[in-house]
Amino acid sequence: MDHEEEEEVEIPNYFICPISLEIMKDPVTTVSGITYDRQCIVKWLEKVPSSCPVTKQPLPLDSDLTPNHMLRRLIQQWCVENETRGVVRISTPRAPPGKPNVVQEIKNLKKFGQEAFEREDTLHKLEVLAMEGNNRRLMCEAGVHKSLILFVVKCTSEEDEEGRRHIKGLDESLRLLHLIGVPSNDAKTILMEDDRIMESLTWVLHQEDFFNKAYTILLLRNLTEYTSSHIVERLNPEVFIGIIGFLKDVVNSLNRTSPSVRDAVQSSRPSLGKTEPSKLDHTLVIKQAVTSALMILLETSSWSRNRSILVDLGAIYELIELEISYSGEKRITELMLGVLSRLCCSANGRAEILAHRSGIAVVTKRLLRVSPAADDRALSILSTVSKFSPENMVVEELVNVGAVEKLCNVLRLDCGLNLKEKAREILKDHFDEWKKFPCIDMNLLTKLLSSSPKDQLNEFQSRVGV
Repeated sequence: MDHEEEEEVEIPNYFICPISLEIMKDPVTTVSGITYDRQCIVKWLEKVPSSCPVTKQPLPLDSDLTPNHMLRRLIQQWCVENETRGVVRISTPRAPPGKPNVVQEIKNLKKFGQEAFEREDTLHKLEVLAMEGNNRRLMCEAGVHKSLILFVVKCTSEEDEEGRRHIKGLDESLRLLHLIGVPSNDAKTILMEDDRIMESLTWVLHQEDFFNKAYTILLLRNLTEYTSSHIVERLNPEVFIGIIGFLKDVVNSLNRTSPSVRDAVQSSRPSLGKTEPSKLDHTLVIKQAVTSALMILLETSSWSRNRSILVDLGAIYELIELEISYSGEKRITELMLGVLSRLCCSANGRAEILAHRSGIAVVTKRLLRVSPAADDRALSILSTVSKFSPENMVVEELVNVGAVEKLCNVLRLDCGLNLKEKAREILKDHFDEWKKFPCIDMNLLTKLLSSSPKDQLNEFQSRVGV
């Protein structure tokens, strides 16, 4: 038996990345003064932009990441010295493409115009460069996003002799536009300056490529967020058809597999070879696209014209199905309930919610389980549906899905006075009908309705010892 114990290797703390808690292979220092492994901080900023993991100071997505050469050399030297003790040597990382490379590609764009994008490697080079935040800023300053949008228009509008559209480079262009974004100052005017842009994006939404539709919706949100309200108000119904179709695709993908949309869509899409950027998280892209789609629907549903179109297109059914499949995502639930609360302003909208086998049930289930914002929107839906729909259709459904019990809990728990008033109104409006159901505790219900929201709040605080 060997009595000599193997000495444990002690790693210096400053060699460890604060994110991965592993030895840094390519240490870079952010503007907040903290050093991270490059790959870790880049992924962090893509998911949680504008926040330093350690200091919580503002850290924009396009922040400079300064290579910490001194620390890298110390780490490499330490690894060599401890190689016999099982420490793996770390090679010197290749420097990421920087400003000179970006400047050269921008010069090529200015020299060759749209033809530059048709060269085999131009879009790939730009995409690799765009993986670095500072490079994205340089591209925006040079107007690369404008050239890309015009190239998308060209891809989707020009046809060959057989009537087929020339879409080579469309995938890469949309993905690159997602990476670099469109600055708000330009987004305000782009759609107003060229009608072809909206026509092209609408065309992409009606094609089969799942990822292209996702990137198009992200771009649409980027553009409509800052543009004239007139454009948002008068969106072509074909845009809504495309967005609703995308949400339906997401639901189908989720239902075919498990919680991963990425696996479902990747299996049905051929490999993109070298043009597929390894750092893009497909699951995150789809989640962002779903969020953007819901934000577009929420904004556009402010107008009655759009609400009617969305209801007629079956948006309510798809929204409820999305929530059933995508449950657990707070922001998505809040947006979904927000859109539903607007669509149920019309009689047809309310009828659609009641017609769905899980409509009222889903809304009720999210009550008191997500956030105050979701509670407010859920109660608005229940209030509108119960007030303006035929009572015989509503009451039994509310009882069957446990809505009465949930509404009583709103009165009993520490909820806002506005929420309590909405719950009280629903319970009072149908008080006589509740008596027909033995499962409802009418003594408790009477007690809750006879006391003021303030008294209920005081009672709750006394129970929990506040």
